[in-house]
Amino acid sequence: MGFFPNFWSKVLILSFDSYTHQYITEQAIIKVSLELGRGFWRAVRDVVNSNANMDLKSATKYNPVYHFDSERIDDSIAKLREFWTRIILSVRAKEYASARHSLGQLSHALQDFYSHSNWVEMGKKSIYLHLLQPDEPAFPVAKKCSHGGFLDKSSLLSATGGINKDTSSLIFSPHHYLHVEAAGLAAIATQTALRDLKDTVGHKAFLLFSVRQAPALVFVMDTTGSMFEEITAARLRAHSIIQSRASRAEQPGTFLLVPFHDPFGPVYEAEDPNQFLEHMETLMALGGGDEPEMCFSAIQLALTHSPPESEIFVFTDASPKDAYLFDAVKALALEKRSKITFLLTEEQTQKSSRRKRSSKKPLSPNRFSLYSSLSLVSGGMAVFTTNSDIHKVSTIVEDNTAVDK
Repeated sequence: MGFFPNFWSKVLILSFDSYTHQYITEQAIIKVSLELGRGFWRAVRDVVNSNANMDLKSATKYNPVYHFDSERIDDSIAKLREFWTRIILSVRAKEYASARHSLGQLSHALQDFYSHSNWVEMGKKSIYLHLLQPDEPAFPVAKKCSHGGFLDKSSLLSATGGINKDTSSLIFSPHHYLHVEAAGLAAIATQTALRDLKDTVGHKAFLLFSVRQAPALVFVMDTTGSMFEEITAARLRAHSIIQSRASRAEQPGTFLLVPFHDPFGPVYEAEDPNQFLEHMETLMALGGGDEPEMCFSAIQLALTHSPPESEIFVFTDASPKDAYLFDAVKALALEKRSKITFLLTEEQTQKSSRRKRSSKKPLSPNRFSLYSSLSLVSGGMAVFTTNSDIHKVSTIVEDNTAVDK
C-alpha cells in the first residue's frame, strides 16, 4: 500500500484527516502549475489516476519495488529513476499521455518512500534528494520488520510490527503519529520532482497538464513543377502569419510543412518561426507527371503529426490520386477539430501545358469537389484562383487565421 489512494479510502477507514496519494499529488501539481491558469484538470486527473492505480491494479499493488516495501530500498530507487527516464523521453517525443502515466507512477513510489521507510523516524526534516539525484549524498536507511497495520498479512508474523505512516489511524498505521510529517515531506518531494522536470525539459514539460495543446500552423504543399507561384505565395503568407501571431498574447505553437506530389512527406516541424521560414526557402517545385497527386495522404500525415485545433493550409493545382482516403481524413479532421483551407489554382486551360502532364485526358470540372467538401466540414475554406492572382488571393490564408476559435 502506501498513503491511501484517494478520498474514498478515507471514508472506508473513517480517517478523514489522513492525507492520501490523490491529495498530495493534486496539491503538488497545482502549486507548481499555477502559472498555467485554467484548463489542465483533465491532465491532472490522468496523473492522479495513474498514481492511485499503483495501489489498485494487481500488477503493481503487491510488488514491493513500487512501494519501498520488503526491504527493497535499492530496487525501489532504481525503479524511481527508470520512471524518471521514461518521463523525460516521453515529453521530448511529445507522448504526453505516456509521460503522465509514468509521472503518476513515479509520484506514488516517491511518496511511499516517506511513508514506508524510517526516514522520518531518523529525525530527517528535509527530503532525500538522492532518490532522484544520484550526485546527492546517499544516507543509510534502516530496514523495517514489516509494513504493519490491519491490511498487512505479515504484521503478526516474525518479526512483528511495522512502521507505515499511511494514515492517521492507529488501526491501519502503527506509526500513525508521524503521518503528517511523512505526508509533508512526500508533498515537498513531489513538488521538487515537478520543478526538476521543468528544469530538465523546459517549459514544454507543462504541456503535460495542458488540456488544449497550442495548435500548429501547417502548410501542405504540392511541389510539382507547376506550383512555383503557389510556393512563393505560401512563403510570403507564412511570414506574414507568423509575424501577426508573434504580436498576440497567445504564443504561437509549432510550425509544420508537408510536401507532396506522387511521394509525400516527410513532415518538417519547427518551434522556432525563423528556422521554419528558412526551411521553407529551400522548398522547390520540380518535375511534372500525371495530373492527380497524393494530396489526401499528405493531409492525413499533417493531421497525424499536428495537435488538435491546428490550422492546415493546402496549396495545390491537382486533383487527389488517393480519393479513397477522403472518409478517413474527414474523420480525423473532425476528431482533431482542425480547420483545413485549400488554395486551389488553375488556368482556363487547366494548366495542362504548363504542368506538362503525361496524361492527355481532359480534366474533370469537378476534380476539386472532395477538397471543397473537406474544407466545408472542417470549418475551413476552398479558394479558387489563377496563377496570376495567387499572391493577391492567398491573403485569405492570413485573414482566415485571424479569427479566434
